[in-house]
Amino acid sequence: MPFYNSYPGFLYRQFLVCPSKAPSTTSLRGKAGIVTGSNTGLGYQASAQFLGLGLSHLILAVRSISKGEAARNSLLASLPASVKPPVVEVWELDLGSYASTIAFVERLKKSDIQVDFALLNAGVANFNFTINQPTSHESSIQINWLSTALLTLLLLPVLDQQAANNLNRARPVISIVGSETAAWAKFPEAQVSIKQGLPLIQVLDDKANFDMGDRYYTSKLLYQLFFLELFRNRSSAKRSTGAILNLVNPGFCYGSELHRTAEGAFGKVLAGMKRVIGRSVSMGARTLVHSSVLAGDASNGKYLSDNKQAPFAGYGDSDSGRIIQAQVWKETISELAPVVDIDKVLSQI
Repeated sequence: MPFYNSYPGFLYRQFLVCPSKAPSTTSLRGKAGIVTGSNTGLGYQASAQFLGLGLSHLILAVRSISKGEAARNSLLASLPASVKPPVVEVWELDLGSYASTIAFVERLKKSDIQVDFALLNAGVANFNFTINQPTSHESSIQINWLSTALLTLLLLPVLDQQAANNLNRARPVISIVGSETAAWAKFPEAQVSIKQGLPLIQVLDDKANFDMGDRYYTSKLLYQLFFLELFRNRSSAKRSTGAILNLVNPGFCYGSELHRTAEGAFGKVLAGMKRVIGRSVSMGARTLVHSSVLAGDASNGKYLSDNKQAPFAGYGDSDSGRIIQAQVWKETISELAPVVDIDKVLSQI
């Protein structure tokens, strides 16, 4: 494991590296963006920073409309009175539901909004085994891997087409919030899957295989493996002219609600650790702004951390890792095939 992805490397960055703010000359006037999970934490702070840079149109993609409206009102109230109010909309997006995810993208397709960036920030870290009822999959696997993969696949053709229709504009960006913890995943479920000849998703859905300390890491690794295969399957033409696709690590932040399911003594210890080691969500959000509107063409297919390109977790660098990476792609496609015309989607990426 390279130093960057090690625990010492993590601590070095947390204490000694400060991601820079967007340059004061940055202007997002006339631009439009989407931020998922934007009513709180990193998503909210990134939204505030986008609006502070003059973003003209923002879609807050949230599970709860009422919480989204409260965030919208707070964001607008924080802007100077002298600023022309931007258009801030609240759209429903429940990543626990494939139907909601599909409906969100269909709504976007029917609108006339030219999207400059989509920041896919929504995610969960469960400390208890929880089943996502609409799909019967473990919740963190559903949200952090499968549904985020579906949203990525559905957004890509839309933004690719917008890029083709607007050659005088910068290429749109889909930036997905990942985590450096992907490099720390023990991921024993992979070996169980191989040894027992079972689908990986089936193994992950078995409560007997749930490790509270490892599941979030594993869910982030699974999406990273999907991301790498997705970019590998992109046509060369789409890579060079279509939407930019990158993965971004904001670092370990306090003030977010990511670990809200942590309870009791463990929850208190975790909260204290976050205050000692963690960055503020405002600082973490700087990395999301960078990946969405500043990193540009050079970030396409890359993993970003602290406003720079960084090494992926490296799981797929071994023969066994490459096998699992291919399996992750195959199982993602098989899982989504019943809910969308997956052959059509893949032909468009």
